[in-house]
Amino acid sequence: MTDLEVLDRIQRRVLWLGTFMVHHANVIRPNEDGIKVGGHQASSASVVTLLTALYFKALRSGDAIAVKAHAAPAFYAVQYLRGRLDASALRDLRVFGGLQAYPSRRKNPSIVDISTGSMGLGAVQASFGALAAQYVADHGGDRSPERVIVMVGDAELDEGNVWEALAEEAFGRLRNVVWIVDINRQSLDRIVPDARRHQLPALFSSFGWRVIDLRWGRRATAMFGQRGGEALRRRLESMPYGEYQRLIRLPAPSVRKALVDPELDRLLGDVSDEELAAIVSDVGGHDLGSVLGALDEADHDRDRPVVILAHTIKGWGLPIAADPLNHTALLTAAQVEELRTTLGVKAGDEWAAFPSGSAEAAWIRALPPLFSPPAPTARPEIPEQLDESYPDETSTQEAFGRVLGTLARRPAGDAIVTVSADVAVTTHLAGWINRKGLYFPEARPNFFADVAQAVQWRESPEGQHIELGIAEHNLFLLLGALGLAHELSGRTLLPIGTLYDPFVNRGLDALYHALYAGGRFVVVATPSGVTLSPEGGAHQSVITPSVGVALPGIAYYEPVFAREVEWILLTGLRQIARREGDSLYLRLSTRPLDQRLAPAPDPDHRADVLRGGYRLVDARPEPGWDAEDNAVNIFAAGVMVADAVAAARQLHEHGVLASVFAVTSADRLYRGLREPDPHLLRLVGADEENVPLVSVLDGHSHALAFLGSALGVPQTALGVDDFGQSGARRDLYRHYGIDAPAIVRAARRLLGDATA
Repeated sequence: MTDLEVLDRIQRRVLWLGTFMVHHANVIRPNEDGIKVGGHQASSASVVTLLTALYFKALRSGDAIAVKAHAAPAFYAVQYLRGRLDASALRDLRVFGGLQAYPSRRKNPSIVDISTGSMGLGAVQASFGALAAQYVADHGGDRSPERVIVMVGDAELDEGNVWEALAEEAFGRLRNVVWIVDINRQSLDRIVPDARRHQLPALFSSFGWRVIDLRWGRRATAMFGQRGGEALRRRLESMPYGEYQRLIRLPAPSVRKALVDPELDRLLGDVSDEELAAIVSDVGGHDLGSVLGALDEADHDRDRPVVILAHTIKGWGLPIAADPLNHTALLTAAQVEELRTTLGVKAGDEWAAFPSGSAEAAWIRALPPLFSPPAPTARPEIPEQLDESYPDETSTQEAFGRVLGTLARRPAGDAIVTVSADVAVTTHLAGWINRKGLYFPEARPNFFADVAQAVQWRESPEGQHIELGIAEHNLFLLLGALGLAHELSGRTLLPIGTLYDPFVNRGLDALYHALYAGGRFVVVATPSGVTLSPEGGAHQSVITPSVGVALPGIAYYEPVFAREVEWILLTGLRQIARREGDSLYLRLSTRPLDQRLAPAPDPDHRADVLRGGYRLVDARPEPGWDAEDNAVNIFAAGVMVADAVAAARQLHEHGVLASVFAVTSADRLYRGLREPDPHLLRLVGADEENVPLVSVLDGHSHALAFLGSALGVPQTALGVDDFGQSGARRDLYRHYGIDAPAIVRAARRLLGDATA
């Protein structure tokens, strides 16, 4: 038995298991919900040959792979045949605690190298993982993974984030990336536009990639090589994708008639109907020899990234092959039974792997092990505090720059890598960059080195800041990849990304994916809110506090004072280093505050800051006081604490006792409500159980609107609930009703003052 014959028998078993797994989940397994389980039989079938060539021949132990999301059943079948899953796992596809609908490192880390699932994003984050591996190697670590292989569907390339990433200059320098595009010409609802056949090779080439076009299999290629065969090639390659899809679905006797080209009569005169149909559908992505040849070619001359454009058939080997509506289609029980017979699977052996004495089992035993990351090296130690002083008047954004500058002089700074989407200087990274330099896979000249500049733009493999173009998807996906260096490369990095706070929304899909994929990192979003007054509504963030509260896997903080920035950032970095807790989102401001308003630093105060808030102004008199009718609590986030303090003073002049609570994290306060002893309930004393509250933040009022219900008291939530606009800060605060007079009016109304 030849090697290709062994591999063909293996791919037939992969096709069967991937298909039957989905059938079992939808038809055989008890289903108390009564809804379709799904599973993408057609999308899995299109990559069976590609997966077989990779996992049973071409992959090396240093190769990490990201498999397109809709190929999950076939991917799981491969893992089973490679001995990394048992049959019971296949039977639990899409059940709670079982194999996920799409490959997920977070949920199934023993078999998934890199998560996919959100179209286009998984492929890009995986490729940024190759950049992270290069970064680790350039900073003294092992190059792991040695190579990143990405399998992506052609319809996924409709996602704009793919081309944003490929446009990054560093991408074109990566020598350890191979993409395999599954060109099955179908998306969920439609046939892929015909223009893609010319656009894809040209686009990849223009971005510096080497393109390997795997269009036809060896049978079709041999026919094209015969006298007159070039006419057949031209006919097939010139027809629209829709016509070709229809052609390969026709019964064999109808294919010749559909070609309707007199020039082909002589060439095809001695070719049977069945042979002609097989030639027409002989695409390169289902020819094992051709696929292996393309993979071998991709492994040579590795001076740049490589893409293999592998033409396939969606639903290959199944009765739904090339059906334009096969994306969510399921084979009938009769069709599955016929497939079982066709593929030579015995009744009762539906879940069987290969017998131990078979040629297939011997082949699999001889394969090198699959990717396993190196053991992590020593984790960086993050100091508990810094010997840093802060001016009496400073902003949280300035404090961030000071903290990072101090860390740059500490051993922990060697593990930090910063990333910015073309806003490094305006987010206070200049000092860090001057000390640590910029990272690029190869050294490049600084043409302004002899000119006095605030920022020295030195690019080399030793640098620790990565500057990206204006593309927030790239920022978050790179952060996610760097944040997985511990798991994939054995080196713990501390990634910190900076961007303007309103642009968190622009990259939110990528941020969500980076967190879901398991990356750990810090997002510093600044400046924020309408406090960025002259910039206007396009640059003023409104809903980001609500985003911070809602996002899983990341702790959202909006510190008030400089020392709080230090405490929160150090704690977040320590958790990342220890692989504990969540990632961190810091929402900072450019508005300077009087630091003398802050409480004296002590361990209890620091603990309250990290738990989400503390009492800044205590207006309660002696124990036993009567809170009826003359007391209000003001909860303020970030820079609005200054206005809350001013409002408390004004209320005192009206005979109202107003305590001020600084909310450093609405996220922590909200999540803490599920704990046995919520921090929020401990902040407010038992003697204040009937005291109403006013909340205020430079963002949507919704983010703090839960406080009143949690405390069981009336609440007025102030915030910016509309688009921002240009103007002076004082005018904007007054217009949106978040300044001290607005807080006073809200408090007096809560206390029954109809004239307020």
